[in-house]
Amino acid sequence: MKNLNLILLLTLCLSHQVTSQDMPNRPKIGLVLSGGGAKGLAHIGVLKVLEDAGIRPDYITGTSMGSIIGGLYASGYSAYELDSIVNAIDWTVVLSDQIPLSDVVPEEKSDYNRFQLSFDITKKGLQLPPGMVRGQRISELLSDLTWHVSSCHSFDDLPIPFRCVAVDLVDGKPYIFKEGDLSEAMRASMAIPSVFTPVEKDSMYLVDGGVMDNFPVKLCRDMGADIIIGVNVGTSDKPKIDDLKSITEILMTSAMIGSSIVLEESINETDYLITPELHPYTSASFLDGSSIVERGEQAALKLKEELYHLADSVNQFKTTSEKNLCFTDKQVVISDIKINNREHVSKSYFLTKLGIHEGDTVSRENINRGIRRLIGTRFYNSITYDLQRSDSTYTLIFNTEEANLAQAKFSIHYDNELKAGIISNLTFRNILFKNSRLSLTADISEIPRAHGEMIAYLGEQQSTGFIGDGYFERTPLPIYQNNLKTAGTLNYYRATGGAGIFLSYKTRTIFYAKVDWEEVRVSQSSGLSDIFDEGIDRFGNGFVYASLIADRNTLNKRYFATKGHHLHLNCKVNFNAYQYYKGPQAAKAIIEPYINIPDDRYLSGSLKYTLSTTLSKSIYLKTDIALAAFSANAPFFDMHYIGGTVYNTSTGDAPFTGLNYREKIAENYGLASFSFNFNITTQIYAHAIVNGIMAPQFGQTTFSNEQFFLGPNDYIIGFGGGISINSLIGPITIGMGTNLDDWKPRSYIGIGFPFN
Repeated sequence: MKNLNLILLLTLCLSHQVTSQDMPNRPKIGLVLSGGGAKGLAHIGVLKVLEDAGIRPDYITGTSMGSIIGGLYASGYSAYELDSIVNAIDWTVVLSDQIPLSDVVPEEKSDYNRFQLSFDITKKGLQLPPGMVRGQRISELLSDLTWHVSSCHSFDDLPIPFRCVAVDLVDGKPYIFKEGDLSEAMRASMAIPSVFTPVEKDSMYLVDGGVMDNFPVKLCRDMGADIIIGVNVGTSDKPKIDDLKSITEILMTSAMIGSSIVLEESINETDYLITPELHPYTSASFLDGSSIVERGEQAALKLKEELYHLADSVNQFKTTSEKNLCFTDKQVVISDIKINNREHVSKSYFLTKLGIHEGDTVSRENINRGIRRLIGTRFYNSITYDLQRSDSTYTLIFNTEEANLAQAKFSIHYDNELKAGIISNLTFRNILFKNSRLSLTADISEIPRAHGEMIAYLGEQQSTGFIGDGYFERTPLPIYQNNLKTAGTLNYYRATGGAGIFLSYKTRTIFYAKVDWEEVRVSQSSGLSDIFDEGIDRFGNGFVYASLIADRNTLNKRYFATKGHHLHLNCKVNFNAYQYYKGPQAAKAIIEPYINIPDDRYLSGSLKYTLSTTLSKSIYLKTDIALAAFSANAPFFDMHYIGGTVYNTSTGDAPFTGLNYREKIAENYGLASFSFNFNITTQIYAHAIVNGIMAPQFGQTTFSNEQFFLGPNDYIIGFGGGISINSLIGPITIGMGTNLDDWKPRSYIGIGFPFN
């Protein structure tokens, strides 16, 4: 019946064309795109068929993913351009809130991306975030893609007039975006409750429009559409239980329940309805984008004959002249900068980190880099921007959400050496006094560790300041026999404390000058009765030293980095060392070689360098070089432990594939490691590692025959491999290694973010 009405409408228009001197305008075609998460990528396939048929809609309305595809198409992209854009997007990055590690300020890198849960600490207790994903990277992507139309205040001025739907949680009513920032409109329309954080605009708190109208046909009619082509990638039927097995589907379906009645009415008002068959894809199947686009194309081709007939009919009519389009140049002059919601961060600090000032000529890349630097200060949860044109210049408006001044963070971890634990962190900013940050981290486990750091910045630029820190661990120190069995295990206690000054340069380099105290003690955990049966309780060494540290980190990720390097240089001047002993004086001679201090004052230095290189689309090479040296014979407890993985080594230790955790000890050494990582999927990696270490005793003979040391060759070559998963709970690594000396296999497993 609907198609019959269309035929009558076209016939009347054609007859009017014959009897009138003025050619009438053609009937207006409206395109309506529904929400549906990743399933909304099918809209692109439909747009391909419409373009091939010669149908260009006069109006577009959309909700959620339909608003994103519809908004981008309305801004001037072709269907084939959108297809290329979707294929090029790294969805695992876009759907996270993670910026590259290289954009995080140096003093914050150690805490960045190492916790699974984060809560704001308020007067009412711990407060969950308003969504699992804040959407910073999505906002950045949408701003990039709509830069060329950022001067279009009214959505009627876009190449195709556009509307999208969101819902205001405050008054419970739909909100229609018809003007303003197009990227903000699309971001608000796709804010699925509890998945993405709502968008705060004026006095509204906006979420996904699908909550009330997931298929806005009436809105398109109100814009002036005579003919409606609708693409529904949601469902018009009751969902099946088998379709609700993932959290994303449950949340999506729950959010859209309120729009089911409206959906049925909208479908009845649609003249050409296209419903792609998308099983078994879900709202979260972004990695299957190409297949979903193809499903949309297949569904539209089922109406190919009708669509081509419609195109032939309406294209006989005279079209209106092209309107003036408001495109934005690739570079613009900024005459004014406004910062909304600024509370705890000074404007001077904001502009310094942004790197943009009034009068500057900027591009979208300049703004994005500046925003990432600001997010990298950890003072902000999210920052979006809008451009408002005034003659030949622009006002740059930032909408900011500052991070809560007090936060609690948690993550779980496990590895086969240090077992399971819960890492807990409390971070307080500007609470004790202005321009300060206090971070307290503890590993709640049978092998406890704790770290505290206090930073007091000097000046508003916050690039220099005072630092005080402390560290404690009680970890195992296994003593291995030649057959790789343990003769026993020591409880290894290490406590440090220090204070000094630092200079942070941009987002990649930091220098420290500090004075530190360190004490190492060991006691019996198991075995080693020949030592501890004599009544010895604990023994060890203490040190007081000054250190100069330079650290430069340009890696793009903490784990699985594909580019960048990390250089850490530490120079120490030890000016006091002392013995610690608790036990019978008569038994002290047994452990005297271990607590003896050959030289009270000496120099030491270490260098660690990591380089991550992309060899091909799916192969990455990670190269590690480490050097350590002393100017004189070092005390036993100031040496370096060798073995284990990067997920369980402590500061000063050197990971080595082919050796167990702390299997060997070295005084002066050089180490090189090459790790090849192969992408099996975007989240799963196979890795192969070969590494070698050389550690001549440099005149040290006291312990040359101990099993602790590398052995008569003073070098070891090890190798191994395994599987790693870049998961939501952190890296998961399972592997095995051995070395050319004993060829005994050593397995390892690590789950979650490590403590160090």
